[in-house]
Amino acid sequence: MTKSRRLSGDSVVVLGTILVVVGIFDVVWGLGTAALGEELMVIAGELESNHFQMMAGGFVRMMTLGVFNLSGVETGEHARKLLAMLPRPDYLVEVGWIRAGFAMVAILLGTVLAARRRWALMPVVLWASIGTGWGVWVTWRSWGVLTDGVGDPWRGESLPLFIFELVVHFVWPVVLVVALLARRR
Repeated sequence: MTKSRRLSGDSVVVLGTILVVVGIFDVVWGLGTAALGEELMVIAGELESNHFQMMAGGFVRMMTLGVFNLSGVETGEHARKLLAMLPRPDYLVEVGWIRAGFAMVAILLGTVLAARRRWALMPVVLWASIGTGWGVWVTWRSWGVLTDGVGDPWRGESLPLFIFELVVHFVWPVVLVVALLARRR
C-alpha cells in the first residue's frame, strides 16, 4: 500500500494556517525592525558627521557655564545617549531582514502545509528547529536591551510582551514539530 501525497485531517490545515498568520505578522515585524535600524544608522551617521560641531558647542557651553548654548548640541547629546541604549543599528537591520526571510519561508511552508502536501512535513520541522535556535540566539543577544528598555519580566514588568515572545519563538515551534511528527506516520 502506498502513502497518499496528501495529509488527512483538519489539524494540518489549522497548523498551516496558523503558520501563515504568524509568518505575516513576523514579516511586518521584521521589515519594521530593519527600517528602524536603517533610520538609526542614518541618525548615527549624522551624529558622527557633526561630531566636531557638537564638541565645539559643548566646549562653548562649558566655558560660559551654560549661558551660551549653541542650538542642536543638547539634542545631539540626547540622541547619542539614546543610540547608546539601543542595539547597534546594523544589528537591527540584520535581525530584521533575517526575521522577514524566515517569515516568508513560513508563509510558503504554511500554505503548502494547509494544502495538505505530505512532503512539507520535514521542511516545516526543519524550519521550526532552525527558527527556534535563531530565536534563542536573538533573545540572548538582545536580553540586556530588552530588560533595560522594556522591563524585567522576572519582576512582572511588560510580562505580556515577554510571554508573547516566548510563545512565538519557543512554544509555537515545539508544538508545531510535535504535532507534525505525530502525523508523519
